[in-house]
Amino acid sequence: MNNPLTGLAWISSRHGRSAPAADLLRGLGCGDIELSHDAFHRLQPWRAAAHLRELLMQCGVLPLIDKQILLFERWLLEHLDTITDAEQRRLLRQYTTWHLLPWLRRRAERGPVSRHTRSELGQQVLRVGDFLAGIQEQGLTLARLRQDDLDHWIVTHQPRQRQLLKPFLTWAANAGHMPRLHVAPHRSGQRSPITQHRRIGRLRKLITDDTGELRARVAAILLLLYAQPLGRILRLTIDDIDTTGSDVLLRLGDPPTPVPEPVAELLLALRDQRTNMRTATNRDARWLFPGRRAGQPLTTRTIAPLIRDLGVPTVPGRLAALHQLVLQSPAPVVAQALGFHHTTTQRHHAAAGGTWNRYSPSRNTL
Repeated sequence: MNNPLTGLAWISSRHGRSAPAADLLRGLGCGDIELSHDAFHRLQPWRAAAHLRELLMQCGVLPLIDKQILLFERWLLEHLDTITDAEQRRLLRQYTTWHLLPWLRRRAERGPVSRHTRSELGQQVLRVGDFLAGIQEQGLTLARLRQDDLDHWIVTHQPRQRQLLKPFLTWAANAGHMPRLHVAPHRSGQRSPITQHRRIGRLRKLITDDTGELRARVAAILLLLYAQPLGRILRLTIDDIDTTGSDVLLRLGDPPTPVPEPVAELLLALRDQRTNMRTATNRDARWLFPGRRAGQPLTTRTIAPLIRDLGVPTVPGRLAALHQLVLQSPAPVVAQALGFHHTTTQRHHAAAGGTWNRYSPSRNTL
């Protein structure tokens, strides 16, 4: 830590009272607080407890667990405590214990979980609770639910709610809690990509105009050049940049992707000038976009407004890049090189109007 006063201020007394961090540390030292993740789930104030837990994980005192998993588990415990109906609480606890949490842990094995993913799971839990309470008010039970009952619920609720409920219905049927009923698939609307002329124009401006923050410019370039989602961009590490050969390579998939000049110059500049590196929590961070919290990259909530301020619409811009990429090269090649699932590139290949036996081998010109 370059400035030890930063750490001392965090644990110092405020307004004549002990700081929350000092109280937590004292509790750990005296043995009043068990040194475990389960104990930290219920500690208050939760923000101070979460920050202390992240520091303890970074120091190796507590096992490393993805931050979003910990936040979801803490929220889930508090939410289940608010459900007064024992049967509803039992079903929700079983669903989250045997389905949602195992899925979330498997997801974390592939890389850091995003805030959006955690939010989606929280919305699922809330909608399942609403559904169970709703059928109970109608004198129904999950075990005796009929297709007509489910159809009535579907037509009286938004497609988004149906989408959030479907995983629970599938799990409940497989687990024998309800009969197998049909739920029509939800098809969300697709945003339109920006034009390729606008995309190339934005790329040129991002490269030549240095008035914007470097981290935002590089993130926007990776989005517009390689169609990378923001969450994946923020999970890049400095180890994903390969400078061992004559070209700069970026590991987005397999094999690593060549980075053209002058984009390579900006990428290396960001690697050497990363922000949020002066605190004790991040001094050894490998993230290309390190955040302020211990062991965590920058969040999409932080970077997305900066990118929009540069004139780059994130979703339409990424769609434009992906459509162009799958027209230039076979969709399976794009999927492997840039880290997409092959069905994703196939779908966008069709949306872009491409055919399997015709593609342009030309490359983007910046």
